[in-house]
Amino acid sequence: MPGTQAALERVEPEQADVDSQGIVDFLRLVEDKQINMHSFMLLRRGLVAAEGYCRPFGASTMHPIFSVSKSVTSAAIGIAIGEGRLSLEDRVVDFFPDKLTGPSHRYTTRMTVEHLLQMTTVHPRSVETGADWVKSFLTAPPSHAPGTVFGYDTIGTHTLCAILQRITGLTVHQYLQPRLFEAIGMGEIEWDSCPMNINKGGSGIRCTTEALARFGQLYLQQGVWNGRSVLPEGWVERSASRLVDNTHARMLLDGGQGYGYQFWRCRHNAYCAFGMGGQFVVVIPEKEAVFVSTANTMMHKDGHQMILDALWEALYPAMAGQKPAGVGAEDRIALRRKLDELSLIIPKGRAASSIVPRISGRRWLLAPNPPGFDACEFDWSGGNAPQLRFYSGASRADVRFGLNCWLIGREPFSGSQSANAGTWVDERTCVIHIQLLDALQMFMLTCSFTDDGLLVIRVTPAGAVFKHAPAYSLNGELVRAES
Repeated sequence: MPGTQAALERVEPEQADVDSQGIVDFLRLVEDKQINMHSFMLLRRGLVAAEGYCRPFGASTMHPIFSVSKSVTSAAIGIAIGEGRLSLEDRVVDFFPDKLTGPSHRYTTRMTVEHLLQMTTVHPRSVETGADWVKSFLTAPPSHAPGTVFGYDTIGTHTLCAILQRITGLTVHQYLQPRLFEAIGMGEIEWDSCPMNINKGGSGIRCTTEALARFGQLYLQQGVWNGRSVLPEGWVERSASRLVDNTHARMLLDGGQGYGYQFWRCRHNAYCAFGMGGQFVVVIPEKEAVFVSTANTMMHKDGHQMILDALWEALYPAMAGQKPAGVGAEDRIALRRKLDELSLIIPKGRAASSIVPRISGRRWLLAPNPPGFDACEFDWSGGNAPQLRFYSGASRADVRFGLNCWLIGREPFSGSQSANAGTWVDERTCVIHIQLLDALQMFMLTCSFTDDGLLVIRVTPAGAVFKHAPAYSLNGELVRAES
């Protein structure tokens, strides 16, 4: 069967010269730091030394990887260059004469394929107007000469996909299917497209955790898989080099170690593909290792850095290069138990409060609010599976959540499937976490009750769906029983 690949070999950590205790320490750091991690995988010398999936996510989950897609786009350009289809020095405007309505600015005219790869385009950030993203990219007034300033330009990366589609007649997804995805056994890959039916070069891929690990392993192996050169010789070394200074970048990522061809430099001479919210493929040549994570860290600015910090603090020293002595069956059982118990982070709190009998089944009228809810009520009769109900006219949206555990249900804002959990952080404050399962989005509902019948539900969105949505309050007043 074309594209069939042997499964990655799973071994005990010590068989890959990884200390099991270091993995346990990593997982404890994730818990202590309250990192909202969805999965992780650690490969050493091509062997899976550890992997974990935080319920309800699993090994087969197709996870959005956001800007890790940029690194996949970079691989596609490398393959195309290796096939002689284009070069780093090709001017971008020459591929799209039909999108230029007049003379181009001299800065835009000088922009090359390599400038797009290096994030040194003529724009300080993404330019996206209308349906034709490439046209807006090429016709928007430039702010500086290409090759002079690092600027995180997602539409510049997207333009690389448009170039490849122009010269091959295939989408990047179609082009990479036999050349990369099947060649290294990445399995099913989903890739969204822009309004012009061009794959979103800077984002848009959904895949499994293992698919990411295979991609990282390919780079660790200098682009060679099972003896076959998937990437042209020298492409990995060039892509992973510090080609551009990014110390002025506003995104904190291991302190600004530099940037290559859609890859970030990291500590310890490592490099990574990075996607919003904690999607990582970290290649660590000195340890012959690849680390992968999926997550949603967007509740905190630069929360993704906590994942890297935990990696360097716990996993990196666990790969000392020699088998640790004295590891027995009990240690392996302890690690396996820790991995088997992984679930999404729940805030620390209690499963009960003394005020529950006074609030269960009561209704609060809500002041005008962004979702348009008229009223709400809490039903605690379900024991460890209470409900928060929102009313809007004749419609009702229920949030069924577990107390100190996760339950699968629906979120109240669009009805998408979600995992929901709640806990009492004090006698009058219940915090409900809602995690969407098909999109990188969560909501934290902080429900505060007062003695005089007031309710405030502070709604804090965090994720890609409501990326720039501010927190807001639902203010309620208890409906009093008539005497």
